[in-house]
Amino acid sequence: MLKVTDVKKTFFKGTVNEKKAIRGISLTMNDGDFCTVIGSNGAGKSTLLNLIAGALIPDEGLIEIDGKDVTRMPEYKRAKYIGRVFQDPMKGTAAGMQLQENLMLADRRGLCHRLRWAFTPSREQYYQNLVARLGLGLENRMTARIGLFSGGQRQAVTLLMATMRRPEVLLLDEPTAALDPKTAETVLNLVNQIVTEQKLTTLMITHNMRDALRLGNRLIMMNDGKIIADYNAEQKKELTIDMLLRKFEEVTDDVSDRMMLGGK
Repeated sequence: MLKVTDVKKTFFKGTVNEKKAIRGISLTMNDGDFCTVIGSNGAGKSTLLNLIAGALIPDEGLIEIDGKDVTRMPEYKRAKYIGRVFQDPMKGTAAGMQLQENLMLADRRGLCHRLRWAFTPSREQYYQNLVARLGLGLENRMTARIGLFSGGQRQAVTLLMATMRRPEVLLLDEPTAALDPKTAETVLNLVNQIVTEQKLTTLMITHNMRDALRLGNRLIMMNDGKIIADYNAEQKKELTIDMLLRKFEEVTDDVSDRMMLGGK
């Protein structure tokens, strides 16, 4: 379970550039909730994810994961609870390392590291079988440097790495924004498959309203650092893109082109 209570974050406090990025957000996600988050640029979506991940520390408020207070826990310690996929496909993997070496690092996340032989035949086979499920043919390239892979391939591997050791919370920050439509669809189908199979508590930012409506059991709309709408599974079934656009127009004129194009 993820619980965010009255969290606030201001950048450049006390200066002419002061920006209230998060204005007292409270959010509770139960185990297995898959929540999509939409909002115009500057709404605070990525800031919220960074606060949950530990990349930022809130000025006020409380963040709990599975009942544990992680509000001021360093990002590297919090990583044992969190899986994350970034918008940039290049961020989630080590380009100079082999595919199987990247997987090994993800496999050891949150565990004590000891001096021992890293690869065993059984573990290598496990990694190969895991990668085969992606359906991208990468199981035949286990010793290839991952920097040679395409953006979509790297993003699929990043998703696999983020969920190898089942995280308490999975954070997806526009995971398909840098991908072409066909590859984006492949990655989103993979997201839906993994999240459903593992019943992962998942928070996914997207600018694409169609994706926001078809994925997950909950939809949150943000604007100006606040949650302005929170739709449960039943309410979400009744929503349309036009309804979401009208809701945005009630609070802002900044309905981005990307969001509108994503809804067509």
